[in-house]
Formats: sequence, C-alpha cells, structure tokens
Amino acid sequence: MGTIMQRRKKDGATSYTAVIRKKKGGKVVLTLSETFKNETAAARWMRKTERALSEKGALDRAVAAQHRTTWADVIGDYCDASPEGFGKTKTANLAYLQRLEFGKLAVDDTDNHDFFRLGQDLLNGVQAPPADPQADCPEHYILKPRKPQTVNSYMATLRTVVCYGGPISNIDMPIGAFEVAIRTLKHQRMIGRSATRNRRPTLDELDRLLTYFHDSYRADRRRVPMHKVIGAAITLGHRQEALCRIPWSDLNEEKARLIIRDMKHPRETQGNDVETWVTEEGMKMIMSMPRKKDRVFPYSPDTISRLFTEACQILGIEDLHYHDLRHEAISRFFEVGLSGGSREIIMKYTGHSPDGSLSRYIHVEQVGDKYADWQWWPILFAPL
Repeated sequence: MGTIMQRRKKDGATSYTAVIRKKKGGKVVLTLSETFKNETAAARWMRKTERALSEKGALDRAVAAQHRTTWADVIGDYCDASPEGFGKTKTANLAYLQRLEFGKLAVDDTDNHDFFRLGQDLLNGVQAPPADPQADCPEHYILKPRKPQTVNSYMATLRTVVCYGGPISNIDMPIGAFEVAIRTLKHQRMIGRSATRNRRPTLDELDRLLTYFHDSYRADRRRVPMHKVIGAAITLGHRQEALCRIPWSDLNEEKARLIIRDMKHPRETQGNDVETWVTEEGMKMIMSMPRKKDRVFPYSPDTISRLFTEACQILGIEDLHYHDLRHEAISRFFEVGLSGGSREIIMKYTGHSPDGSLSRYIHVEQVGDKYADWQWWPILFAPL
C-alpha cells in the first residue's frame, strides 16, 4: 500500500503527495507519485493506481515503460525542438495529449487500436488530469462529450508529432497504424471538419449589443469599451487576437496601412507579418483610440470573447460569436465593392494569401451598404 505525505506550502495551503513504491526481490523497482490539493483526491489516485498495478503483468509493463519512450516524451521533445513555438491551439492540444493516459503509452507498443481508442475517448469526453494538480477533484472527471470537429483538431495536432517527431526523439513512429485509425474514425464519423459558418449579425442585433456596451462603458469608464472593439471588428475585419496585438508603431497613418504580426496561417504563423490596407472607416476607428498605451486596442482577447458571449446571452441573441464579426466585415467589403471589389484587392485589406481561406468569410446578402447613414458611426468614431 502507498503512503500520503502532507506538506504545507509557503502560502499556507496544504498539499498531499501520494507515493506508491513497488518491490521485487526486496528491491524497489517502481516509484510513482502525484500531488493533490486534498487528501481524498490523493487517496482516490492511490487506490486506482494500486488496482491497475495488481493486474497480471501490469507491474512488469509499468517498470518497462519507465525505461521506454512514451508519447508524452516525444511530444515534449517535439515542442522543445521548435525554435519558434506554436500557436495557442496547437500548444494547448499538445499539452492536453501529454496529460491523457495516452501520454503514458510507450510509442513502440502503440497500434491502430490505441489511436482509435484515443479518438473514441476524446469524443466521449474523457478528461485528462488538470494542468494544475491542485485543481484535481472528482467533478473534473465528469464526461464532457466533444464534437467530431474538436476531436479532429486533437488528432490533426497528433499527426504532426507522428509524422515529424521520429527523427527528433530518435524513434520509429507508427505512421501506418495512425493513418489506419484515422480512416476508421472518419468512416465512423467520429472526426470531421468544422462546418462553414455563415452567421452575420443583423443591424437590430448590433444596435442592441452596441447600446448595451456603450451604456455599460459610460456607467464605468474602467470597463473595456466593447462598442469600440465591435466597431473595429466590422471595419478592419481582423481576428480578435490580431486586433489586440496591434502596436501604434505598426500603423502607417499617411498610407493607411497596418502590419499584422504573426497573422494566423496553417503552417507559418510565427513570423508571418503581413502589411494590410485599412478602410477609411477603419482608420477613423483606430484614430478614435487614445494613445495612452503601446497597443491600439490594449485588451485581452479572452476578455473580449467572454464579454461578447455574456452580452449575447443577456440580450437573447442566439448563435452569434465574436468571430462572426470578421465574416460580417469581409462580406461587407464585397457588398460595397471596396476599392473596386475584386478579390485580389480585398485580400489587401484582410491579409489573406491567394491560397488562403478568404472564401469561407464571404456571405454576400445584398448589393450596396447596409450601414449607409448608420446611426452608430458618429458614436464609434468619436474619441474615446
């Protein structure tokens, strides 16, 4: 049976470390330990692990696994070898795969069924231990089913490790087994590509959102001026992460140009700095912002998403995401025939490459500008 050690941290909080030691021939051959924020979680992990080790051959496999390369190991090597790192989603996916039980599996032992089971577990909502052991609790492991599109994101991330991680970790990767499993997951519709969204806000929905946020900001000017952020989204057409990163130094007022740093790209996000053109309305939005900080829109993308989602819930606006405002902006560029309306010219404003995904943002609904004489322009263009 293992032991649980109680420790008091510098901040006064107590942690509990569960330790399991297994002997063979009078010699310790395996030591496992995990730290938790409460004794109940530590005891639960210890019982679960002891049961698993009591199965026939489990101890020998666990001992052997300590000296073999696991998926957590190769993922770690893959991340360490990247000189520029990865984007937010890929980084999070890799870290999550490391924490799953799959991460403990030896690469040499992995077959197509193991990859299939990984996809199946992800779809069913199996939860990996939290990144912070202190946050571990029974409620964390409640199944939270995922969509096939989300599972596809994890498996696509894993594919990069399977395809390119072998030379880094000096190990043969089971590429064939992985591809067989992926074909089966696709056949069973357990993974799939994201459906194309064509949701655009109506003028009534924008009026309600802007009224809500404008009133909120006037009541307390310490709040994020979300009416300005929404105005920037529908006049500039960039992602919220990109908008929140723009420094004043990347704005060319004379030429109405803006450099978007690390613009999202399927393969080359890091260092993908793109100069974009700025619409007349976009320049007015930018110039209405105070130059008190280094960034034009000095706000957190996560905060913007949260505030937008909360407002939609309060106002009863269904199925509208902040990213849909990018669809709105780009669709409008085509509707008004911006600078002639050609695809090549509009890509100058959006920053898309010729082989990019511009088409998924085009949902033309009319000819002409639905924002002509819009009542909100004077308010949005007014200095903050």
